Amino acid sequence: MHNKLGCRQNINAELAPMDMAKLKIFVAVYRAKSFAVVAKQRDVAASSISRAIAGLEEDLGLRLFQRTTRTLRPTQAAERYFLRVEPLLEELDLAQQEALGETVQPSGLLRVSASSSFGQLVLAPLLGKFQQAYPKIQLDLDLSDSRVDLIAQQFDLVIRHGRLNDSSLVARKLVDVNYQLVASSTYLKHATKIRQPSDITQHNLLGFTYKDLNKQWLFSQGNTSHKLAIKPSISLSSAAAIKQCVNNDMGLALLADWTVREDLKSGKLVQVLSEWQVTGANSESAIWLVFPSRAFMPNKVAVFSEFLFEHLQ
Repeated sequence: MHNKLGCRQNINAELAPMDMAKLKIFVAVYRAKSFAVVAKQRDVAASSISRAIAGLEEDLGLRLFQRTTRTLRPTQAAERYFLRVEPLLEELDLAQQEALGETVQPSGLLRVSASSSFGQLVLAPLLGKFQQAYPKIQLDLDLSDSRVDLIAQQFDLVIRHGRLNDSSLVARKLVDVNYQLVASSTYLKHATKIRQPSDITQHNLLGFTYKDLNKQWLFSQGNTSHKLAIKPSISLSSAAAIKQCVNNDMGLALLADWTVREDLKSGKLVQVLSEWQVTGANSESAIWLVFPSRAFMPNKVAVFSEFLFEHLQ
């Protein structure tokens, strides 16, 4: 018992203030990928930042960064360590503020990735409300139709569509997505009548570049279902771009309800075969919030997630 207690005392003795400082320097260097940038931010010599990282590597017994004369690249061990350390440091800062009786507001840089269409059509109109509610959060919203690497690109949260692959990441369903087959009234006025699903093969189809949506569509009505092979004349990665093509009288498209809701209300677009439920090849469609697998979720991430659920569900 004495030895165990003595070991615990030694550990506590080793948790000196400098250890916390080294952890904060590590997080800053990991984000900046540069000793010089962090040194300039802190108004110290770059050599002192390098020594702090070297000391932390010695304490841990592992290399955190691969160094060359021109680059500084985190190791895989550093990536895992960052995911654990960064939220813990934030929690400790919050705990200190609460202990001092200060009003704690979520703060800091929040990096989020979403598709360009979802960002433009759904997220952008909400950003003013979010900024008013959380003025101390600096939101960095990256809009891209490519599949980003949440860990390597250091995102706090990624918004993904459709089916999720198995991974070590943590996912939470934001909303289910219903698809609607749409066209402009002008296109339909001059095109062959559409009375049943197979009729669409005689029409110009506009599709996504994703395989779940550009190879076949599934039509369901009660207990009846038809899988229909399609061959889009144009395929794009952006829902907003596809909708623009439809508005330009270029053909039919299968688009998510959040993409076309306002256009259907205004009469710009018309729903085709409205008595049928239409999806892509994979009928499981949803929008997900995806987080790194971490024991503690930073407060800034939690409040942004809850904000989205409050306004979108």
